[in-house]
Formats: sequence, structure tokens, C-alpha cells
Amino acid sequence: MNKRIKNVFLLVCAVVVVLAIPMLLSHHTPTQVDLVKLDAQEIAAQKEAAAQAEKQAARQARATRVYACSADEDCIIVDKDPCGCSVGPKGVVAINVNHIVDFNEMNNNNAVTSACTETVSQEKECSPSARPVCKARRCKIEY
Repeated sequence: MNKRIKNVFLLVCAVVVVLAIPMLLSHHTPTQVDLVKLDAQEIAAQKEAAAQAEKQAARQARATRVYACSADEDCIIVDKDPCGCSVGPKGVVAINVNHIVDFNEMNNNNAVTSACTETVSQEKECSPSARPVCKARRCKIEY
């Protein structure tokens, strides 16, 4: 019987020690955590940056749609500049015919600041043989 009492006593002591170890090893002082404090201006700046990033992503998606195609019939040559071929090959571009409105919205900052010249560029993009084609799923001008 003594041996049994001794074993029970040792078992109880072992359980108490195992349960007491976390309390003995824990710290009495809380762990300090430094949080970044943002003022209203920084929060507003972050929101503005997020809005700008979202607008940029939307512009990029729109640009991808505007120039994307699957067949030559999807493409059309339009004036990128208000003066068109009068400013040379940079005045025209090939876009998807279904996204002319998107192109015009993207390109609305091109206001006529000076009079257009009467001469039309004879470079290949403006030549009579220029035609819109779909190459590598993008509208391009072929000469």
C-alpha cells in the first residue's frame, strides 16, 4: 500500500510541475509592440495613392482593349493627333473598331494648339497603301 501511495504522490507532483512550468517561464511584464501611428494626412495620401493606382490599372486595361484584336477586320486606322497625317506618322494609329469610344476618352487631352499644316505626310503610315492589320493579337498599321 505504501508503494501505491508513493506512486500516486509522485504522479501528482509530476502533474503539478508540468502545469507550473508555463507559469514559471512566462514573463510578468507584457511584450511591448510598436504600432505605426498614421495621421489624417498620411491616411489621405495612402488613399489617394491607392486611387491613383486603381485609375492607372483601369487605363492600362482600357489601352489593352483598345489595341487588342483577333482578326484584321477588328482594326481601323484613326487619327491620334487632331491634325492626323499632317504631323507625320505619329498622328495616326491602328485600334480596335469596337473600342473607338475608349480610344477617344484616352486621347481626349490632344487639343489643337496650333493650326494644322496643309501638307499630308507621305511616310508609310500615311500612304494610300497603309492598312490596319491584326498581328500578334494587336492592331498595327501595315504598309
